[in-house]
Amino acid sequence: MQHLEEAGSEDAPQQPWVDYSRARLRRGFSHVVGCSVVESALRAAGAHVGSLSFGLFWRDPGATWEMVFDVYWIGDGRARYFHSGREQPPHERLLMRWHAVSAAARSRLAPQIAEVWLPQACAWAAAAPSRGNGWAATDHRWMLVHEDGVLRSVES
Repeated sequence: MQHLEEAGSEDAPQQPWVDYSRARLRRGFSHVVGCSVVESALRAAGAHVGSLSFGLFWRDPGATWEMVFDVYWIGDGRARYFHSGREQPPHERLLMRWHAVSAAARSRLAPQIAEVWLPQACAWAAAAPSRGNGWAATDHRWMLVHEDGVLRSVES
């Protein structure tokens, strides 16, 4: 996992994420979009995330759908018995996680995801830190799922 230097360092790249990771994929799988597409969308929305990861194919056991990507807000309302004492900036509680899809599905899904769904997810991420204390105290998720050739977002 790559951890970028603290903002303010003159040599630090100014990426819209703090941590970045990318899994090595099996043959026949691919990520729908690349890092540069995500970076552009995050910048356009004015969003920053604590972690950007590109992971393996993932499907819940028994599910008929597969998760393409999600943006996850980690609520701050938990007990802090083991808290390090360092207060996290709000954007560091946002995770953006991409999962691999079949290479065949990628070519069909990529344009729609890049033009429609990714900007929606980035707008959700940009708005998350300012949604208020009640919202910020609990976990929330914006997720894009793929089922039988159809994409849909799910919020929880």
